Amino acid sequence: MAWVAAGRALRPVAEAEARERAFVWTASHGLVTPLMAVTASDVLEAEASDQAGLASWVANIRAAADEMATRIADMLMQMGGD
Repeated sequence: MAWVAAGRALRPVAEAEARERAFVWTASHGLVTPLMAVTASDVLEAEASDQAGLASWVANIRAAADEMATRIADMLMQMGGD
């Protein structure tokens, strides 16, 4: 009887955890597409430009994109995603 009561008491916690995992998975994967677009764009800009000022901007974009990719991967790893 106690196990049944404990299971019922913990059901909202399990449901909240499942919703949190779904949110993080969706948010992480939703960020990957624009991140890939930024990364691809900065590679094309770097190849097309010889200007030092633009190269600095491209390097900053690349650094920010790399940091964002790392954070997305960390979120997915913490949630047990792929």
